[in-house]
Amino acid sequence: MTTMQKAQPTIFVVEDNPVFQTLVLKQLENISQDIHVFSTGETFLAALDRRPDIIILDYNLDGSITGYDVLKELKKRSLSSPVIFFSSNLEIAVTSSILKLGVVEYIEKTIFTLPRLKNTITRVLESSMGLRASA
Repeated sequence: MTTMQKAQPTIFVVEDNPVFQTLVLKQLENISQDIHVFSTGETFLAALDRRPDIIILDYNLDGSITGYDVLKELKKRSLSSPVIFFSSNLEIAVTSSILKLGVVEYIEKTIFTLPRLKNTITRVLESSMGLRASA
């Protein structure tokens, strides 16, 4: 490995539910140790002085803005980090609006879809960074 290669991808998880925060962290423990969890869109946006390699974003968040608002702000700032929407909000209008803003994937948030989330994150990181995550 050269000194220019990044050993650990930086992953930002924007999720207000403590149970899902823990479950997502457990899924990602073999992918990276550089994981940052935010309960509100406001705290996440304030931390963007550091560019994440991938963002996992929920729709319903603590605070006054939704994941959709966060996604619009990311686009306004031209942040190119891949975003995976992981949400239990499956309203057609919401899903359609989010997909139009260019997320990598929209995954329904259940305990049964956590392996799909991990696989998607691994695939995106491998294609965007050339990383190989350990299983």
